[in-house]
Amino acid sequence: MNDHPLPYCPMQADAGRAGRRRALHGLSAAALGALAPAVRAQEVWPSRPLRLVVPFAPGGISDIMARTVGKALGESLGQSVLVENRPGGGTVTGTEAVVRAKPDGYTLLLVSAPIATNPGLYPKLPYDALRDLAPLIALSAQGFVVSVHPKQPWRGFGELMAAARTAEIPYASPGIGTLMHLTGQLAYAEYGTRFIHVPYKGSGPALQDAISGQVPVIVDPASTSLQPLRAGQLRALAVTHPTRLSNLPDVPTVRELGFPKLEAAAFSGLMLPAGTPAPIVARLHAELARALESTEVRERLVVQLGQTLPGGSPEDFGRTIRTETERWAPLVRRLGITAD
Repeated sequence: MNDHPLPYCPMQADAGRAGRRRALHGLSAAALGALAPAVRAQEVWPSRPLRLVVPFAPGGISDIMARTVGKALGESLGQSVLVENRPGGGTVTGTEAVVRAKPDGYTLLLVSAPIATNPGLYPKLPYDALRDLAPLIALSAQGFVVSVHPKQPWRGFGELMAAARTAEIPYASPGIGTLMHLTGQLAYAEYGTRFIHVPYKGSGPALQDAISGQVPVIVDPASTSLQPLRAGQLRALAVTHPTRLSNLPDVPTVRELGFPKLEAAAFSGLMLPAGTPAPIVARLHAELARALESTEVRERLVVQLGQTLPGGSPEDFGRTIRTETERWAPLVRRLGITAD
């Protein structure tokens, strides 16, 4: 047996050093891989612009509201809030886009009454809003005004309801499936009236025909009816909001007039994809609550558009959505109303 050491070999030494380098490189990569989630978890949110999806075309009240609140939110967060209009399918298109978005706090959705009525209008929605979306905050609430052309004979809402029990009376609304449409159907279901729905594509054309006398009655949001009412082009008989409206203080509520089951109000708010981390939800909610108290937002939404700004917690808004869904979706199904 040979006990002498082996002679030094440069090639073997280089191979050994290369092997050690590969091993160290592998350990470093593994360490960095293990560290990456921790680094990502410590990233400051938000580190890039947010996206606020509005499932309506530009220019309407929902769009104005989103841009007003989005601007205030962006200023407080130090990041832009980009409004993305995704109309189509009765808000289904835009809603589905947010449901499928990553729940990382960078995608928000403006929701309104269709979130509660669509489960009745569409037999197979590609999502379950109560399951797939997380409530964030209520932005606004607004009652509707039941108005008639000044030449119509009904001087009070009770007279109109009595007349509708004995004869068919057409009424205009901004569209099929809107809460204004459903309010007229609710009058049939609860009080036996015979109002005949005349749907329009938005408040503009509906108001135009009501003002011209083409249709005798219109159920429309207070914000869009305010100008023709003040100009004497329409006469308001009642508001469907639980309380009188600040910009129409002389118009009684349906409850005051003896028709409490006709109370209805539009609502809007913000939601997120389900699973958004709780700290991000809390931060967004705090900043939005602050935005709703700002002078600029209140001037635009309350003074100019006649909205009320309920705010409240995410849980409060979640209860509103559930309550409205449980009220309107079964009525839609019972009356056989479809989106077509």
